[in-house]
Amino acid sequence: MRRSLLACLAFSGLATLVTAACGSERGSDVDPNADAGGVGSEGFGGATDAAAKPSCIGLECKQVDCGGSPTTSISGIVLDPAGKNPVYNAVVYVPNADLDPVKHGPVCDSCGGAPVTGSPVVTALTDATGAFRLENVPVSADLPLVIQIGKWRRQIVFPGAVKQCQDNPVQDADLLRLPKNKGEGDMPLIALTSGCDPIHSLIQKIGVDKSEFTDAKGNGMVHVYAGKGANSTGVSTATDAYAFWGTLGEMMKYDIIVNECECNPYPRDTVGPAYANMRAYLDAGGRVFNSHYHLNFFGNSAENGSKADPTLSSAADWTLWSKTPGPAPYLIDTSFPKGKAMDDWLTNLTTASKWGKAIKSSPRGQVATSNAGDIGGTVPGISQRWIYPQNGKGAVYVSINTPTSKPPAERCGRAVATDLHVGNASLTTMTESEAALEFMFFDLASCVIDDQQAPKPPAVK
Repeated sequence: MRRSLLACLAFSGLATLVTAACGSERGSDVDPNADAGGVGSEGFGGATDAAAKPSCIGLECKQVDCGGSPTTSISGIVLDPAGKNPVYNAVVYVPNADLDPVKHGPVCDSCGGAPVTGSPVVTALTDATGAFRLENVPVSADLPLVIQIGKWRRQIVFPGAVKQCQDNPVQDADLLRLPKNKGEGDMPLIALTSGCDPIHSLIQKIGVDKSEFTDAKGNGMVHVYAGKGANSTGVSTATDAYAFWGTLGEMMKYDIIVNECECNPYPRDTVGPAYANMRAYLDAGGRVFNSHYHLNFFGNSAENGSKADPTLSSAADWTLWSKTPGPAPYLIDTSFPKGKAMDDWLTNLTTASKWGKAIKSSPRGQVATSNAGDIGGTVPGISQRWIYPQNGKGAVYVSINTPTSKPPAERCGRAVATDLHVGNASLTTMTESEAALEFMFFDLASCVIDDQQAPKPPAVK
């Protein structure tokens, strides 16, 4: 299918891209009147059958057939907004058209849908070290690149001219950092309810500028709502979290909802139908990160009057507050692709983190944490265990894709239920437990995929 002529205007202001990519040129040393079969315009395989694709548009015309390996490639390592830890499962691609604006609020678009826009010419995913390699990239000066995970998205320009038939590493690590504020790129709109456990400090350590923390009327990308407990976010004008949970229309404005533990399992529906709202938000494609005592949004207990939504309460074995915590060490479930990736990612932090010291000190397959004991287990096909006590009883962290009534490939919402606490409010250090939470946070932000499947890069369009 031919692309729109907007491909030639993918990035306004990049005049060099317009002049280089909008003609009929097909590589730096190819006759511009030659047949399109000499261009690897499908992205990864060198020359393309002219009968299958008789023409090219925009940056497709700058792909060069290198006659085999090596192709023209770009490589690098994607980092979190702080520029300190690598990011797993981020998409890196070369767009060939304008990017669609990021729309906030739940969207039911699992990874089987279209998580990226801009008619990408080539795509790649980062591995557990944050590394990527884009193969068969167009040979061009001022080549546009996009870095994206969920609604985190940054557009950059490859520095200098791409050299054909060899690898072109991105030397400036800061270029491949996710945006830390909306001036640098797109970010998800997050609702954060304050409590006693400073998850907000972890979000700042990940690299989100403190200026992005505002109340619900502000223009920041992290809107703070006041829960019970000390509100140490610095946003004194935060409105009531319980009114927020009780109003589905307010919840539906956000891409991600993060609920800091309040150190007590308070009932959530004192202002409105919070439990039903939680399910409706998730089923629409929302993302929720519930810490410790906020597990009573999912499971039933005396404190919530057994009012949790039946679908969510049956998604796992919630043994809320009734079980002795399992013994350390705590193990990472590596039996599914992302669980293994978490283990590899954490192990990589012994050398790769830029926090000034190794974050990970536990042996491979383990993570230092506490507070296990409120999740008795998972339900096959419905919820996924990530971290668990060494005796195998219970879980420290589980994920649930929703709606649970649909086949796994059609689920588009995602809930995280975790016993892990941040605890550490310092902005100058990161603990092993916090690093595990960072991995979970960016996984929550990414497009939803069946946990039994390995992530794949988006298709070239």
